[in-house]
Amino acid sequence: MGINLDEVTSISRDVASQLDQRLKVVSVSTTEGGGDRVEVLVTVAGCHQEPCLHLLNVSRVGTEALEEQIRATLQRSLKAHPVA
Repeated sequence: MGINLDEVTSISRDVASQLDQRLKVVSVSTTEGGGDRVEVLVTVAGCHQEPCLHLLNVSRVGTEALEEQIRATLQRSLKAHPVA
């Protein structure tokens, strides 16, 4: 098993706040069937199309890999969803 959900939540929130204060991690949950993947639900405040919800499906095997997956996905989301 990988990183626990509390740690994933903390890491996700840290990465989101470093990238943009508009990003808010709403929830973190295991994927159906469990395993080493989790789903992270993120909103983007002020998005051109409220509500902007992004569901990230990421691996929780290692801290650095998790941070990079979240960072890369959120950066793409910010580019695709400009401020209103």
